Formats: sequence, C-alpha cells, structure tokens
Amino acid sequence: MSMSSIRESVVGSIGIIRRGWPLFLMAFLVDAAFLFIFLIALQSYLPESLHGSPAIAGWALAAFGLAKLLTQIGSGFVTDRLGTRLALIAGTGLLLIADASMLPLAHVAPWLIVGAAAVEGFGSSMTWPAVYAAGDARFEKGEKARFTAILTLATGAALIAGLAGGTVINAYASFNVAMIAPIAAVGTAFALALLLPHVRAEARPQQSMPRPGEIRAIIAHPQRAAFAAVVLTEAAALGALTAAFRAYGRDVLAVNLLHQALFLAPAAVLGGIMVVPGGAIADRLGVKRVMVPGFAVTGVCLLLLSRWTEPAFVIGVAGVAGAAFGLAVPTIAATMMSLAGSTGNRGGVIGWFMTMDGFGHAAGPALAGVLLAVLGARSVLVATGALFVAVAYIALTSRLGEEMHAEAAESGMAVKTRPESAVGGQS
Repeated sequence: MSMSSIRESVVGSIGIIRRGWPLFLMAFLVDAAFLFIFLIALQSYLPESLHGSPAIAGWALAAFGLAKLLTQIGSGFVTDRLGTRLALIAGTGLLLIADASMLPLAHVAPWLIVGAAAVEGFGSSMTWPAVYAAGDARFEKGEKARFTAILTLATGAALIAGLAGGTVINAYASFNVAMIAPIAAVGTAFALALLLPHVRAEARPQQSMPRPGEIRAIIAHPQRAAFAAVVLTEAAALGALTAAFRAYGRDVLAVNLLHQALFLAPAAVLGGIMVVPGGAIADRLGVKRVMVPGFAVTGVCLLLLSRWTEPAFVIGVAGVAGAAFGLAVPTIAATMMSLAGSTGNRGGVIGWFMTMDGFGHAAGPALAGVLLAVLGARSVLVATGALFVAVAYIALTSRLGEEMHAEAAESGMAVKTRPESAVGGQS
C-alpha cells in the first residue's frame, strides 16, 4: 500500500466526518455524560457535598453494568424492529430520564439513584447497538473502519471532557449547577436522535422477533462465533491490563504514579495518533491484515515488558505496543458492523457482540485480581500478552473479513448503491 493511498484514505475521512457527525457527536455526548455522572457526581459530589454514602456509587455502577449486560442482546433485536432512529430516540430518552432523575433523588432519596442507574444501563443498551447499526447502514464496507476509528476518537475525547471538565466543574460549581452539564449533554443527544432522518439502507425486512432457534443460528454462524471469541478475548485482555495498571508501576517498575504516567504517556499518545490511520489502512487492505499484526505486536510487547524494566526500554516498547493497539482498535468495531450487516437482525447481532465485550470486561479484571494475589503483577502482563496473541491467532485462522453473500441474500435486506449521509442526503 503506497503512502499516497494512505493519504487519500485519511483525507477521505473528512467526508465520513461530514456525513456521520450526528452519530459522532451523539456518542461523545452520551459518553461524556456517563463519565461525569459515575465518576464525578456520584463519587465526589454525593459523598462530599451531600453527605451520601460512598457505597452508592459502587452499587449504581453495578446496577448500570448488570442492566446493560442483561438487556444488550434483547435491545439489539428491538433496534431491528424499531429501526435505528426510533431506537436512538428511545435509548437517549431513557438516558435523559435517568440523568435528570438523579438530581432530585440525590437530595430526597439517594439510594434510589441505584434504580436510576439501572434505567441508564437499559438506555445505554438501546443506544450503542443503534449507533453502530446506523453507521453500518450509512457507510460502505470500505468506510467502516474509518467510521469506527473516528467514533473511537469521539469517545476518547469524551473521556477527557468528562474527567477534566468534571474536575474543573467540581472545583467551582455546586451539585445542582454541575448536574446541568450531563443533563444538557444527553438532552442534546436526544435532540440529535429526533432530528436524525431515516435512510433506505435501514429498511427493516422483518417485523417480528426471531424465534430462539433462529437467534442461535444467527450467532452460531462460524464467522460470528469466531469474532465473538475475538471480542471476548480482547476485552478480557484490556480489562485485566487496566486492573493491573498501578500494580505494574508499583511492583514491576518500582516507580511512583507520576513516573509511571511519564513512562507510558508516549504509548497513549501514539495509540491515539494511530487510530485514524489504522482505520484508513484497514479500509484499504482489509481488517484482517491490520487486526492480526496489530494485536500480535501488542501481545509480544506486553510479554517483553513483563521481563525487562529499564526506563528507555519500557518507554520504547510501550510506545510500540500503544501504536500497534491503536492501529488494530478500529478493526474490532468495523468487523462487528460487517458481520451484523449481512443479516436482517443487524442490531441483535451487534447486541450479541457487545454482550461478549461486557463479559470480557468483567472476566479480565477478575483474572487480574486472582493473578495479582497469587503470582504478582508480572503474571498479569504475561497473561494479557498471551491473550492479545490469542486474538491475533483466532483472527488469522478464522474466515473474518470474508463476505457472507448467501446470508445477505437470504435476509432480503436492501442493497446500498451509494453511502447515505447521517443528515439525510447522499454523498
């Protein structure tokens, strides 16, 4: 692949931003509001300003995660029945209700915030499959990786806005004033969902819910089963690595948090920089050719980091790992969208993959906890490195990236001839 081709593909991302900006903005607003609520409002304002129990934040996050996990698949199939626009309206509407209700509940019945968090989890399980389904309907196969790369950047920006913005607001504003931010954010997302027009590619060929046997057949397709294993393994690796972040710096590198952050900052920067080029390259070469080397290199680097701790070595190898991971990240969601788009139950398939992602993010930290208690932080790096290599192996030996023509024909879905704009027009 020539540099000119990469440059053209990256420049083409501008058109994807132009056509998909409502989805990107919606994702940014929803994620930023979530982070503000669960990390700032419930963990700082509630116990410190309103003298609520610190345990409420933990129970609320657990209720959110459980509600989202239990309803993810069902919400995906509901998305297929409603269409992505109505599903986005329903999902962001539930998020708005949940966030708005937390303001009075914090004053009169703080423990009821746990129930509101469960509603938020249900709203999230409706919103995210619909966002990806809308992206799948609006962008061609050669654009999906760039779409997911830009969506990843939007959620990364939400992390910065939610945490950094929330920290600043917490320093200067009262709880009642601060809650305007997340409520306004999800309110704007709800308004975007209301204004998002329906496109022909979102035509719903099936109006009834599939039977259990049909659901099993959909998710048991060899390519989808292999990709479910990829998603579960990658999420477990990432979850375990996150859970052992500080233990690695304290027990392996023997440095304080500031020095650890300085050692790993280049990895974070390179990872962020490589996301959009990774999507562009995947659109040109195919997701498999980026996914396999990207996750393989990430895994090998983690194995090396578990053994050697010299500062220059850590900075350099961690930087390579971050860049490789950034390149590979867009291939996950792009493959998910491609495998879901070949069936009339697009949202249901996306919901299934996101459920597997949730299981992985639960299993990974649990694995890290056991390893930290028994073998120490080095063992977590070895395990996560092996998991990332396993992701590459599964992708390499499976048929990911191949077309699923037969099922696409059976589904009766409309075939797109031109990419549709998220704001209603055609490019």
